[in-house]
Amino acid sequence: MKSRTITAFALVVFTIFWTTVVSADNPHYRKGPSAVDNGMTASATGTITGLGNGDVIITLSFPNATGTTVCTNKGGTQAPGQNPAAPVSVSGSQFVNNPKNGTLSFTVVTIAPADPTPQSAGCPNVKSWTAAFDNLTFGQGTLTIQQETFQGSGVFVVVLTTNIYLG
Repeated sequence: MKSRTITAFALVVFTIFWTTVVSADNPHYRKGPSAVDNGMTASATGTITGLGNGDVIITLSFPNATGTTVCTNKGGTQAPGQNPAAPVSVSGSQFVNNPKNGTLSFTVVTIAPADPTPQSAGCPNVKSWTAAFDNLTFGQGTLTIQQETFQGSGVFVVVLTTNIYLG
């Protein structure tokens, strides 16, 4: 019974020590973040310090972006879409393996969205016309930093969230 108590106590102390070693102390931006509208994608860059040793996932998301559309007929003639504000959600992530000394620099880029349907773009003939986004307006988005609770666990927690606006 006594050896079980000592073993259990040692396990608890080890777990607390291990979690403390790899957890984030005070994550904050040393530089940035700055965000740029690239037309069909958005990007954010910055440097974060105060992280622990666990892996990091950085995600830039704009859940309520809108896109202007162009409709094209079979002959290649283009006309503006009749629904110029087709809704679209865009995001992108970057995985950083084991940040050095709790600091990392990043650039994360959203993935360009799939084109809208001719119907959602308001094309005159939805059966024979095609639709494409020609520009996105991103609006309000979020830059989220997640860190692994301890290396190899595969469990990530949010350690920093920043609102981003690209008008």
